[in-house]
Amino acid sequence: MTTPGRHDPRFPGYDVLAQAGTWDAATSGVVLSRTAVQPDLRFFTLAEEAAARPLLDHLLAQWDEPRVPVLQMIDARLAERRTDGWRYADMPEDDEAWRRSLAGLDEDARALHGAPFGALARARQAALVQAVRDTGSARWHGMPAAHVWGLWTRYTATAFYSHPWAWNEIGFGGPAYPRGYVRLGLDRRERWETPDAQGGGRRPAGRDGRAQPDNNRAAPGKTTPRGPAAAARAAAGTLRLTTAPTGRLRARNASPWLLPRGDTRFDRTLIDRMRRHEDDDEVDLVVIGCGAGGATLTQRMARHGWSVVCLEAGPFWNPDTDWVSDEAGSHHLYWTDPRVVSGTDPVPLGANNSGRGVGGSTTHFAGYTPRFHPSDFSTLTDDGVGADWPLRYADLRASYERLEQELPVAGQYWPWGDPHPYPHAPHPVGGNGEVFLRGAAALGMGARVGPVAIANGRLGNRPHCVYRGFCLQGCKVNAKASTLITHVPDALAHGAEIRADCMVTGIELDAQGRLATGVRYLREGRERFQRARTVAVAGYSIETPRLLLNSACRRFPEGLCNDFDLVGRYVMVQGAPQTSGRFTEEVRAYKAPPPEVSSEDFYETDPAKPYKRGFSLQTVSPLPVVWAEHVAAQGHWGEDLRTYMRDYVHWATLGALCELLPLPDNRVTLSQEKDRYGLPVAHFSYGQCDNDRMLIRAARTVMENILRAAGATEVITINRYAHLVGGCRMAAGPGSGVVDADLRAFAVPNLLVTDGSVLPTQGSANPALTIMALVDRAAGRLAAGARGGLRAPAGAPR
Repeated sequence: MTTPGRHDPRFPGYDVLAQAGTWDAATSGVVLSRTAVQPDLRFFTLAEEAAARPLLDHLLAQWDEPRVPVLQMIDARLAERRTDGWRYADMPEDDEAWRRSLAGLDEDARALHGAPFGALARARQAALVQAVRDTGSARWHGMPAAHVWGLWTRYTATAFYSHPWAWNEIGFGGPAYPRGYVRLGLDRRERWETPDAQGGGRRPAGRDGRAQPDNNRAAPGKTTPRGPAAAARAAAGTLRLTTAPTGRLRARNASPWLLPRGDTRFDRTLIDRMRRHEDDDEVDLVVIGCGAGGATLTQRMARHGWSVVCLEAGPFWNPDTDWVSDEAGSHHLYWTDPRVVSGTDPVPLGANNSGRGVGGSTTHFAGYTPRFHPSDFSTLTDDGVGADWPLRYADLRASYERLEQELPVAGQYWPWGDPHPYPHAPHPVGGNGEVFLRGAAALGMGARVGPVAIANGRLGNRPHCVYRGFCLQGCKVNAKASTLITHVPDALAHGAEIRADCMVTGIELDAQGRLATGVRYLREGRERFQRARTVAVAGYSIETPRLLLNSACRRFPEGLCNDFDLVGRYVMVQGAPQTSGRFTEEVRAYKAPPPEVSSEDFYETDPAKPYKRGFSLQTVSPLPVVWAEHVAAQGHWGEDLRTYMRDYVHWATLGALCELLPLPDNRVTLSQEKDRYGLPVAHFSYGQCDNDRMLIRAARTVMENILRAAGATEVITINRYAHLVGGCRMAAGPGSGVVDADLRAFAVPNLLVTDGSVLPTQGSANPALTIMALVDRAAGRLAAGARGGLRAPAGAPR
C-alpha cells in the first residue's frame, strides 16, 4: 500500500489499487493515469511554480515523499482550461486568479521578509497563508480573500483526494463498478475493506451529544398519519403498485425494453437508424435541450406522431466509455461554459445545478424524486409569500403517477403532502441512512426510505442497483434514471431526431414578429437554421433566459418575450445546508446511493415560527473530494485538514432543502463578457431575504439535533445551494409571467418553455419530477389540439 507522506496508516495493509482489476476500463484508465509519471508543467512559470509548490504543501501538509503530484495535476487543469466555467463578478477567471494570487504571496513575502514566498522558512510561509485565510471577505491584492481561499482549496482538494494514495489514507473504497457493494450499514465492511486501526478514532472534547427537542417539532396539524389503519392502507397501496403488470407502461414508453441486455448500456443502433431531417424541412417541433424537460417533451410528441428535432449543446453520451466512477473524472458532465455570478449571496454554479449532453443534469442528479405538496401551488394565497401557480396539484397528479412508473421511483409509502405509494419497494439502507433513522426515531420525527428514481429489481433491460455510490457521476449500471435511458430510447424508436453537439444561438420570428419560425444553431463551426412550426426551449434556468435575451429582435428589443421585463427574473435556488456528524462506528457513507432516507415533517408553514414555508431533510453522502471541500470550508487546512479526512469513514451527512422565496431582483441578465461562440454570457445575481436566512438557520439546527440524538460526537455545517429554478415563470397572465399553465409563451403562441425555469415557486422538494410532470401535462394538451392551432396569434380566431 502507498499513502502520502510518513504517517502511521489508519487502515494498515489497505490498498485500493489492489481492486483495480475489478474496475471498468474507462474508470481504470482515468484513475491509474494519476499514479503514472506526470507531464512537465505547461501553465505555471518558473516563478509561479516556486510559490505554488510550497503553498500546496502547506494547504495539504505534504512534507514527505511519496507526494501526490498536486502541482502537476492543477497545472494540467489550468493549461487545458478544465475549469468550472463560472466565476464571481469580483474575481478574474480561474487561470488569471491563480497567477495573481501567487504573485500576491510573493509580494507579501518580499514586503515583510525581503524574499519571495518560496525562499522563506516554513513558519513564515504558514503565517502568510493563514493571513489570507484570516482576511475573510476583505480584499487581498484586488480580490476578495475568501474567494481566493476557495479557489485554492477547491483545486487542491480535487487533485489530492482524487488520488488513490489519498484514498488509502482515508479508507475510501474507490470505484466500485461493476462489482458494487454488498455489506451496507454501520460497521459493515466488504471482505477487502480494512477496519480503522484506531477504532472510534478521534474523540473531540467538549461535545455532550445532547439534542434540543423543542426545535424538532413538526408544524401543528401537519403530522403524518399513524396507527394500524394508516399502516394497512400504506401496505395495500404499495403492494398494488409493486405487483402491477408493466404492459401499460411499455405501451406508452418502451425505453427500458429498448436498452441492450448484457454488458453495454445503450443501443447505438438506435442512433445509427435515427430519422434525420434536413434543416430546410419544416418539422412540427424543434426542442432546445435534452434534459429532464426537453427529453420528456421529445418522447411524448414523437409518440403522438409529430416530427421532432431535439438540439443538444453537449454530446450523445455513451455510459460505457464516457462515464467513470470517479469524482474528478466526471467534470465533463457539467455545464462549464463561462458564467458570471454576483449579488449579496452569490450562487456558485457547475456540478450542482447544470448539466451538458443528452440527458442534461439528470445524468448526474442524485435521484431524489419527491412530489411537490398541494400547498406549493398557492403559497401567496395561503401564506402571503411567493406566488400562486396558474394550476393546482390535482392537475399534475396523473402526470406524477405516470412518471413515477417510468423512472421508476422506489420508496416507502409517502405520508406527506398527498399521501401515495411508489411502484418499487424501498432500497436497503446504508450507514448514513441508519444514522438518520436512528436520530429521527430518538426525536419522534417521521422519516422514510426514498423516494429515489433508482430501480429496485429489474425493469425491462434495466438492472438492479449495485450500490456503488457514484450516482452524481453518471450511473454506469443503468439502475438510476436519467432521461438518456428513460425517454430517449423510446423517442428515437418513434421517429425523433436528437442532434448532439449543436449550440443554439437564437430563435427567429416571422416578419411580423408574431410567430417563431425556427432556430439558429452552430454545429461543427458552421451556423445553420432549422425550420419548425413550433419551438420549445428547455435549457434550464440560466441558459433559457440567456437564449431569450440573446434573441432580441425588432418587436422584442430587450429580449424575446421580454415585453414585461420578466425574462430572467425570479430565479430561485434552494438553501441546501449540509450538516455532518462524526460517529465512533464506521459509517462508510460512500456505500449505497447518496439518496437514501428523507423527511418532510418540516415542509409546511408552521404558524408558531417567525418564517413562512419550510424545508425537507435528506441523507447526502459526499465522496472524498466534496467532503474535503466541506472540511476546508470550516477553516481546516494543512495537517488539520488531513486529520479530519482520516476520519472520513466515521462521518454521516444530512442535507436540507429550504424553500427560498422568489424575488424579482434575483435574475439572469447578459454580461459584457462573451463566450467562444461570440454570445454574451449569463450574469446571475442573487441575494437572500430575512425569511430565507431564518429558514436556513432552522434547518441547520434540526439537522444538528438529529445527528447528536443519533450519537454524533461532533457536528459541522456548511451553507450551500441546490436546484436552480425560475427565470421564465408561469402565471395567469402576461403581466406576471412569461408562459401560461400549458407552458406556452404569452407573447409568441408557438413558443414553449419546458424546463425548470417556469416554476413560480420551488417548494422544498427536488424539482426534476415536477419539471417532467409539467411537461407531460403540457405535451398531452399540445397533442390534443391541431398542430396548426399554435400558429395563430393569441386571441385570434382558430
